[in-house]
Amino acid sequence: MVALGYGIYGQSRIPAEIRPRFDEDTRQAIASAVYGDEAAGRLVSDAEAAAAWDAYGWSWQLRFGLPLVNRYGMAKVNSELVETALRRTAGSRFADTPAGVCWVLPEFDIKKLDGAFLQEWEAEGEPRIIFMYRDPRDVALSMVNFLSGKTAQGYGNFSEFQVFNSILAAKDDLEAKLEYALSDPSFPGMGDFERSLWLLHHPNVCKVSFEELVGAKGGGSDSAQKQAIERICNFLEFDGDRGNLAASLFRKDAFSFFKGQIGSWREVFTPELKPLLENRLGRAVELYGYAG
Repeated sequence: MVALGYGIYGQSRIPAEIRPRFDEDTRQAIASAVYGDEAAGRLVSDAEAAAAWDAYGWSWQLRFGLPLVNRYGMAKVNSELVETALRRTAGSRFADTPAGVCWVLPEFDIKKLDGAFLQEWEAEGEPRIIFMYRDPRDVALSMVNFLSGKTAQGYGNFSEFQVFNSILAAKDDLEAKLEYALSDPSFPGMGDFERSLWLLHHPNVCKVSFEELVGAKGGGSDSAQKQAIERICNFLEFDGDRGNLAASLFRKDAFSFFKGQIGSWREVFTPELKPLLENRLGRAVELYGYAG
């Protein structure tokens, strides 16, 4: 999405160089939406503009139903500026958000989404939604490695992640960690596949798998990667140069990667874990086309 010209918002650990950059008119529009009329008639400072965008983004994350209180604490979510932004923009349309921003959301539970957003999307087909998924078995392994702190930059800053990191650290080995992850319904990622089925089936959502996107470097194929890029570009009506897009897709230094390889689960799930794996993820494996 960066290569397509988008600024990235909505996920932790976004480097400054790929965050959205706004022109003066957009900065003023965001500030006016958050601060109200008192900001409309004057030039806001850089600090005010940055704070306004933070509060504006948080207000939309709340409308998307993300569990921000759980992840960051009540005091931060219910700050005066975030509350003001949510109150003042509660009736606004997503079409009013700044152009050129890719909102990366770790979950998109239809039962928690603002109904006004869903009505706007169904009526207008905007924003364009891309749903990326991965083999549930590799997701389980990846999450265990991530929360065990094996990735390049640790396990992130969500409060719940600290709790699960402590639990996994107390387990003797990888098999014990996986057994726990597949047994606890509150373990991150468990249930996400079922909650996301509506995205997999909606005709106006662009579906793309991790396995397609990683290409040969991640254990897939370059031809599948090229086809996935074309599908996304066509969906977004991107009319720029597509020739070099594949080069930046697979990065071993991505903060959530341990190996980033397709089918790594086969190397670590022992016969003893197979019944538990089938019981917990077997249905998702089938529904998303990974059976066999």
